[in-house]
Amino acid sequence: MTGPNDYGSCQIYLRGGHHPSVTELVAAAVGGQADDHYTVRAGQMVFEIRHNPDVGLADDFIGWPFTIEAETDEPGPALVEAVSRLLKAAWNRGYDAVAACDFEDELPDLGGLPRYP
Repeated sequence: MTGPNDYGSCQIYLRGGHHPSVTELVAAAVGGQADDHYTVRAGQMVFEIRHNPDVGLADDFIGWPFTIEAETDEPGPALVEAVSRLLKAAWNRGYDAVAACDFEDELPDLGGLPRYP
């Protein structure tokens, strides 16, 4: 079982779309506002959409084009819920998405890893 400090951050790897469409997807999924094409804020949560510097270096999700850094100043279930909504929204749009965090077991499809054997 994870403790409260384990709910403060999550990294999501994403393949699909382009930077503005990914930012739009994140904002809609988490109910936030985009500050620019790189940052979405929703309450105490911040989602930074970045081009993955390791794109193409690996065949698995580590080499996908985008990373989304999700962080909160108030660790707890709100981040788990927001990441869950984000994963589902990405999958529904036909994007590939995997979350890497301490609470993967609480996310849909265990954070998505089993979808990409």
